[in-house]
Amino acid sequence: MAFTLYPDVLTNIVAGILIIGFGIFAGNILSVVAKKVFQSFEIDRILLDLGLRFPVEELLAALIKYGLYLVGLLFGLAFLKLDQILLSIVLFSILGLLLLFILLSFRDFIPNFIAGLTIYFKGKLRLGDIVEIDTIEGKVIHMDMLEAKIRTTDGDVVIMPNVLALKGIIIKKRKMP
Repeated sequence: MAFTLYPDVLTNIVAGILIIGFGIFAGNILSVVAKKVFQSFEIDRILLDLGLRFPVEELLAALIKYGLYLVGLLFGLAFLKLDQILLSIVLFSILGLLLLFILLSFRDFIPNFIAGLTIYFKGKLRLGDIVEIDTIEGKVIHMDMLEAKIRTTDGDVVIMPNVLALKGIIIKKRKMP
């Protein structure tokens, strides 16, 4: 008797759950198929030949999978009449996570950039300087706003982030002509 009072609600709940399940199933299947298709184009190998090591095939397959998860979730929630509220929550959550990832990706960039500006304007390091910073001794062969490259007396090239160069004790031995 309880089912006869709310047949539309029960139907919508079952349909919503089935649609969400189908979205998960389709996301898993299509991501595997997409990964195989992308691997047939050998995108990762081509990028590796160019000197770039980035898993494009896995990234695209993951985007397809999670995109279908999201579409299935949104269509399933539409049957439950929760689509507008939850869509707002999901969008704000995605934007918040995106903002968090962007901020975390700049975590090392911003301090190194500011340290690079400080080193440049104060003239602490110049190209050709023979320096000793902490335990590294050698000639400064390259400088930019993020890092300094120092060729050691052994011939090794040490890439030192500007933050470490600025925090360390810089001893200038002499400047090479």
